[in-house]
Amino acid sequence: MRFIFFIVFIRTILSSRYHDVIIGSDDDCWSTEKDNAIEKKYATLVKFSPEIAYGKDNCSVHIISPWLPHMQNGFGLFVSREMDCSSTLIVDCLSDTTLINRTKSLPVQFTCHTSQNKIEMPCNSISLTFKRNIKVSETKKTTLVQVIALAKKPCIDDDIFFQCPTDYPDSCIDRKLKCNGRSECPSGDDEFDCHRSPAKGISIIVIFFIILAFLFLICVLSTVFICCCCRAAFNRIMKRFRSQKENKSHQKVNVTTTGEDAILIKELTAPTVTVEILPQQQIVSAPLIIDSTKPIYPRLE
Repeated sequence: MRFIFFIVFIRTILSSRYHDVIIGSDDDCWSTEKDNAIEKKYATLVKFSPEIAYGKDNCSVHIISPWLPHMQNGFGLFVSREMDCSSTLIVDCLSDTTLINRTKSLPVQFTCHTSQNKIEMPCNSISLTFKRNIKVSETKKTTLVQVIALAKKPCIDDDIFFQCPTDYPDSCIDRKLKCNGRSECPSGDDEFDCHRSPAKGISIIVIFFIILAFLFLICVLSTVFICCCCRAAFNRIMKRFRSQKENKSHQKVNVTTTGEDAILIKELTAPTVTVEILPQQQIVSAPLIIDSTKPIYPRLE
């Protein structure tokens, strides 16, 4: 869960300079009483769904410029997709807005017959009002409106500003909107030559993957260390168990006995001696010869 939260947090940081507003139903429409306004967003893509404002009420979205008051130069706005003929978009400055150069432009209306799809509004807060005519039998489309907060020239600091020379020659947009995968300039100047621009420093995504790899390495090393410690402890336990078992077996053999048991054990354990019996030699007695000329005397023992 922590990794998922970290990924969502990274994504939020990367997308903080632009914002998507999806108006999917009549309940998503904003009103003046709710005082809902988009602030601190340098680019906003508003999507009006085909399912909203079926002749009931107008659907309005309010946007306020995030630039400092002395840097504000109004808004740039263009419709990035062709509208269906049942839809009408009205762009106007809010009543309590601060005017740029003290001039207020009239409300601008976009329909399927509008030839020009981009405008500039000289105020620091605007409203987008969407209407739909339910009597027009035509396939309903999603209306996409790209709104960009403009800053005053000169656009000297390349780390902060980027200029759309074709579309807004007298204004600057936020530098981080360049090469973000979305065209904030109607002509697409902010997405040109993106593959050639060198990366400055290490991006947040690279840092995230480095941290993730470091945590993975720590987990692997910790697992290996724990396995080695467990194996060493197991070997010590088995060695101790075997030594105790051997000692018990020696103690059983070395039990001392006394009396008849000791004699019996000694006789049973004594080595056997093989006695070789030689065959007896048969003694043949010599014949007795008696000399008659000599007297025979008895032997006294």
